[in-house]
Amino acid sequence: MPIQVDWGTVPISIKCTIEEDLIDFLSFLNNNGLKKHSIIMPDRESGGFTFLIYENIRKDIVENYIKEGE
Repeated sequence: MPIQVDWGTVPISIKCTIEEDLIDFLSFLNNNGLKKHSIIMPDRESGGFTFLIYENIRKDIVENYIKEGE
């Protein structure tokens, strides 16, 4: 399962079944200025892993990263 971003939630929810993919994605976001986020944690609702973003982030940065990973 690719990285899923739920833009409709506050905070923004990021999910993936592969923890390493989220680690790489979070590192990428940190390198692009993201400061306020949760740790990566197990997703109890749907399995896999999740983290939350507590600040605004440019949608194009996220979408380009996800598109390049497909």
